[in-house]
Amino acid sequence: MKIKIGILAFSDGREYVHKQLKSINQRFLKMTADVLRNTGEIEPVIGEEIIWTPQPAKAQAKKILDQNIDGTIFNFLTWSFPNFAIIAAQNGKSPHLMLSNLNPQYPGLVAMLASAGALDQLGLFNERIWGDISKKKIKKKVLTFCRAAHAVNTLKGQTFGLFGGRSFGMNTATVDPLQW
Repeated sequence: MKIKIGILAFSDGREYVHKQLKSINQRFLKMTADVLRNTGEIEPVIGEEIIWTPQPAKAQAKKILDQNIDGTIFNFLTWSFPNFAIIAAQNGKSPHLMLSNLNPQYPGLVAMLASAGALDQLGLFNERIWGDISKKKIKKKVLTFCRAAHAVNTLKGQTFGLFGGRSFGMNTATVDPLQW
């Protein structure tokens, strides 16, 4: 069974800028999906629209959520307004990976960090990776996120049994059962 990961791409909230950047965002989104698909392990579920206003942020997050995904990659190539990521996160599937390439011509990394910080302020956990996903090191990090997201969702609803106690009463000798 393949790991299903949603991918949403974000763009500038100004219509004329969004239109100028649309093909660039689509190309990066396709590249990300292709790299994951070509692993043979991941089934990317791609948002149908580049998010550039609050309405598609909510609609696209819900649409991929309905596809029974394990987690969501928020893909940043260009500048986007951080509130779009908040809306998508609140209406979509966690865990969230904030992913940006390093392209000095476009401030995707700035958008990713601003959006990640906004999610942090709301207590919405997110992981951050930046770099070229076609590079082995970056792809490995993204795959680690995808596998972890799948594991988290596979464990939901499972039962955990704990026998015994802490050795000599040492809290650091075992995992905190509340974290399970």
